[in-house]
Amino acid sequence: MKKALLAILAVLLLGLAVFLGYEYVTEPKIVDGVMSKAVDEKGKPLEVTTSFESEDTVYFSAKRNRFWIKEAQIIWYKGEIATENRLLVEEEVSVNKAKYFSAKLKVPEGLEEGQYGVTIYVKGSDIIEAKAKFEVRK
Repeated sequence: MKKALLAILAVLLLGLAVFLGYEYVTEPKIVDGVMSKAVDEKGKPLEVTTSFESEDTVYFSAKRNRFWIKEAQIIWYKGEIATENRLLVEEEVSVNKAKYFSAKLKVPEGLEEGQYGVTIYVKGSDIIEAKAKFEVRK
């Protein structure tokens, strides 16, 4: 009886470990992508918004959800998020002290008015981990 109970308990624990391991590996590795007008000294987003003026510096920040993810790729778009609308590709964005990946978009002559988007990928992956849309007004 005791051996049977231990065997059942072992199977249940193994099943739970497999389930939690699967969830951990398959869940998004980068989460909470937000737009902001500034980041603090550690890299955490401040003044979160989706509306910017032409002369603003636009920051995109997304939180690392797995300790082993060290680099990401961030792609900026003018208009809809589509390959033909790519504006800027940042290949090697490193995680900062606040455990965020952050990038900024600023054009010396100011951004054109319109809709924009940004996506983030784990470096070397084709899967969008997080995305955000924002608007620029004159």
